Amino acid sequence: MKFIDNYKAKLKKKSKSSWASDILFLILILALIFPATRNPIVVFVKKATLFGPSVSVHDNFGKLNSNDLQWQLINAEDQVVRLADLSSKPVFINFWATWCAPCIAEMPSVENLYLAYKDKVNFVLVTNENKALTDAFLQKQELNLPIYRYQSREPKLLSSKTIPATFILNKRGKIVVMEKGTRNWNSKNVRELLDKLIAE
Repeated sequence: MKFIDNYKAKLKKKSKSSWASDILFLILILALIFPATRNPIVVFVKKATLFGPSVSVHDNFGKLNSNDLQWQLINAEDQVVRLADLSSKPVFINFWATWCAPCIAEMPSVENLYLAYKDKVNFVLVTNENKALTDAFLQKQELNLPIYRYQSREPKLLSSKTIPATFILNKRGKIVVMEKGTRNWNSKNVRELLDKLIAE
C-alpha cells in the first residue's frame, strides 16, 4: 500500500504542464493504435524528418542486362512498355503503394523532382494496385506522377522486400542509386546527380 500512497502523492505534486504533456502523449499512443489515425501521423513524422539520399555518379549497384531491360510494365494509357523503351534517358524507378505511409511522405518530393526533370528523365512509379485506386489517390493528394503497373516480374537487381524502394539508372542501365525507405528526392545532390547523368 505504501507504493500506492507514494504514487498518489506524486500525482498531486504534478504541474498542469506535466499533466498536459502526459495527456497529449496518451492521445498520441491511442492514435497510433488505430489505422485510421496511424497513417496520417506516420506521414507527418516522416515528412518532418526527410533528408536527401547520399548519391554519387560513381556509385554502382549493378548493371541491368539485355534480358532485364525487357521488363514489361503497363503505363497509364494501358500500353505495355519495356524498360528498354525508356533507356534513352536516365530512369528514376520508385516502388510504392497507396497504403504505405513512408511512400506517401516522400511523394511530394518525387513530384517536385518530376516537375523539374520530366523532359530529361523517365520517371517510373511502380505499383501492383489497380488503376482506379491509384488514380483516386493521386487526385486526392493532388499529384501528377507517371504510374506504371506490373506486366512481368521486375529484374532481380531491382527487387526489394520493402517499399518505398527507389533506383536511378544511367542511360546504359547501370544502377547508380539504390535506396530503401523514405528520402527527400528533390534534394540538391539528387538534382546534381541527374544533371550529370543527363549530360553523359
